[in-house]
Parts: sequence; structure tokens; C-alpha cells
Amino acid sequence: MTYLLLIILTYLMMAANRRLLGIPGFFYYNCVRPFLKLAYRDRVNRVEEVYYWDMAEAVGEKAQWAILPSYLIAIDILPQMEWWIHAIVFGVIHYLWWVFLSFQQMKKYIPQTPALRPRTSPSRVQQA
Repeated sequence: MTYLLLIILTYLMMAANRRLLGIPGFFYYNCVRPFLKLAYRDRVNRVEEVYYWDMAEAVGEKAQWAILPSYLIAIDILPQMEWWIHAIVFGVIHYLWWVFLSFQQMKKYIPQTPALRPRTSPSRVQQA
């Protein structure tokens, strides 16, 4: 029952994001941007110039998958504890999954970003 409620709440959050901003993952992606900026520094800004909405949408669409491992660890695997401990563990694991998904998206888009591709000088092209 708890899992169904978590799924419903996730879809409601995604629906609100889609309705208000046009994409499902705006909230999810912006919550993990500080970690992306720490890891990738200025490359994040260059990738976001081209792929911001694609990355946010992809993270938002995959966010519902973050519920399953969080639920299994926080509620099923951990022994009987206070409800707030389960809630904290669930939130932390859920957030870490968002971070993982965002890092995967960033690794995917860095090689595709025109500003981050290695440039070949004309002399190298003529020599080859």
C-alpha cells in the first residue's frame, strides 16, 4: 500500500512539473544540479546550453524508477523502526538515485555537446 502511495505522489509531482513548466523533471534535475556543478564544473553550463530540457525530461521520466530501490531498502529490508527513520532513509536513497541518473545523463551528453568536442586544427586535417 505504501508503495502505491509513493508511486501516486511521484506521478502527481511529475504532473505538476509538466503542467507548470512543460517538462516532468524540472524539479528533479534542479535538485541535483549542485552536485553536477561540483563534479563537472563549467562543462555543466555548456551542456545545459544545448541539452538542458532533454536532460531534465529524461531524469524526470526515470524518477519513478527511483522509488523501487528506495522503497525496498527503506521499508522492506530495514527492521521495524520509527516511521520517520524509514522516511529519511527513503528520501536519501531516492535522492541518491536522482543524482546517479543525472550523472549518467551528463556523461551521455558531454561528448555530444559541440562546445566540448575536441577541435582539429586545419594543419592536422591537411596532413592526414
